[in-house]
Amino acid sequence: MNMRSRPGLLALAVVLWVLAPTGRPGGNLALAGPPLRVFVAQSYDADYIWCEHINQGLLEALAPLSPVVEFAYLDAKRQPDPESLARQTGHMVERIRQFAPDVVIAVDDPAQHYLVVPYLKDKPGPQVVFCGVNAPLANYGYPAANVSGIRERWHYRDAFALGKRILPAAKTVALIVEDSESGRYVVADLAEELAQNGPFALEVRHVDVVRTESEWRDKIKRYQDEVDILALGLYQSIRRDDGQGVVAPEALMAWTRENNRKPLLGFAGVAIRDGHLFGVLESGQEQGYLAGTMAAAIAAKGIAAGTLPVGLNDQGVVMLNLAAAARLGIDIPFEIIEAAGIVLP
Repeated sequence: MNMRSRPGLLALAVVLWVLAPTGRPGGNLALAGPPLRVFVAQSYDADYIWCEHINQGLLEALAPLSPVVEFAYLDAKRQPDPESLARQTGHMVERIRQFAPDVVIAVDDPAQHYLVVPYLKDKPGPQVVFCGVNAPLANYGYPAANVSGIRERWHYRDAFALGKRILPAAKTVALIVEDSESGRYVVADLAEELAQNGPFALEVRHVDVVRTESEWRDKIKRYQDEVDILALGLYQSIRRDDGQGVVAPEALMAWTRENNRKPLLGFAGVAIRDGHLFGVLESGQEQGYLAGTMAAAIAAKGIAAGTLPVGLNDQGVVMLNLAAAARLGIDIPFEIIEAAGIVLP
């Protein structure tokens, strides 16, 4: 797998600001006194590739400080019911109390809703840095005196333009996404992007927020004859038809690959694993790195999180799957392959 990446402009700006004179010789980020204590509150689970990539970015950004880092997971994809999330939050709050972090990094929307807003926001400490947030910040009362961070956006416009380049005859696309808090927010982002910046390279013929496995299957089958490209958003919280939890995303996508003959477009890292033809992927590593640089700034300058401006990810990674292209009989131009950040053989 060929991968290329670059630091976001916000990350560079924050790093330069952190390295500005601080009274510490040479701008060295190593802190005097006890090591920085960072508690990472993930909304999902440790095996979810998005969480893995965010953790990698966080640890990379924080490495110069040699911090003590503790991770905790709400498991909101696999156990999305409010009772489970409230119970997991209670455990997390107790762990934070015992760990006594300097900074809490809260990842994705469930962590804001269940943890930060009721327990951490507008408190003297710890400082809070969020990342992976899709909701309008006003929903959480952000930014606050002790809270700032990184918003998340999907690269719809770039992805649809890439689809048009790969398939010049393509005209239409359908987006299917799970019925979850995050799913509804990314759909709202699509509508906002369209309203603010005009038509995409592809006409978005359908946008569906689906709850159950049977709904998912129905949409996949229906759109085989209605659109040129299928864009698959989040699908980790699709409910089983018998009501017994969620469908394993690996099983859902195995069925999808067997029953789909349309090019699949993705926006997140799971597209790498799940056989999508192409995507312009948001980078979990970038989200984590940006949040980590903000935590480093808080530690290096001894400031409140709310004094730092809210940021937005800007790095979209082009992903191509050559095996999927061969299976569909699609010849991807070499110049697109050459410029891609991730090429799966």
